[in-house]
Amino acid sequence: MIQYFFADRDGTLIVDKHYLCDPDQVELFPQAGYALKLLQDRAVRTYVVTNQSGIGRGYFSETEFFACQDRLAELLSREGVRLGDYAYCPHAPEENCTCRKPRLGMWERLRAQYGMDPRQCVMIGDKKEDVLFGINAGFAYSCLVLTGKGKKTAEDFGLEIGGGICEFSAGVFGAEQSTTKCCTAPTVLSFVKHMLAE
Repeated sequence: MIQYFFADRDGTLIVDKHYLCDPDQVELFPQAGYALKLLQDRAVRTYVVTNQSGIGRGYFSETEFFACQDRLAELLSREGVRLGDYAYCPHAPEENCTCRKPRLGMWERLRAQYGMDPRQCVMIGDKKEDVLFGINAGFAYSCLVLTGKGKKTAEDFGLEIGGGICEFSAGVFGAEQSTTKCCTAPTVLSFVKHMLAE
C-alpha cells in the first residue's frame, strides 16, 4: 500500500519559471492541490524533492529558495494540504554531489528521518532524472508527468503520449532494475487517481 508520495517541484506541482526565486511567482498547476488533498485524505503523505542548481550557480540564495517553499506551503494550505516535508539539492551539476537527482541523497535523508519503505513510495516528476530517482530508490511507481518539461522528455525518448496513463520500461532511461513500474501521465491528478484506483 502506498504511504509516501514523492514529487518534483518545478514543472510538476508548480509552473516552471526558470530559476524561480520570487515567491510571488509561485503558481500551482490547476488541480495539483486537489490531487495532493486526495492523497492526504487517504493518509498518503507528500514529500517534495527538488534540484535547485540556481543556488550553486549563484542565481539566487537559499533564503530566496526558502521563501518560495513557504509560498508553496501557503498555497497548498488554502486547499487543506500540508506537505510531509521536503528536501533539496543546492549544488550545480559540476559539483558532483550525492544529493542531485537521480542520485539518492535526498531519499536517504528522508528515509532515515521517517523510516520509509521504498515499496510504499511513488515518485512523479517532469524530467528523466526524476523518473530515475524513483527507479534507483526502488519505489513502487515512478511517473513522468507531461507538464513542465515532461512532454518534451517523452518525445525525446519515444514514449507514448496518450490521454491517460501509459506504462513504459525502466530500460527506456537506461535503468537495469525493473521492479519499479514506470508510466507517463498527463497531470499529477491523473496519476494520483490511477494510483488510488489500483
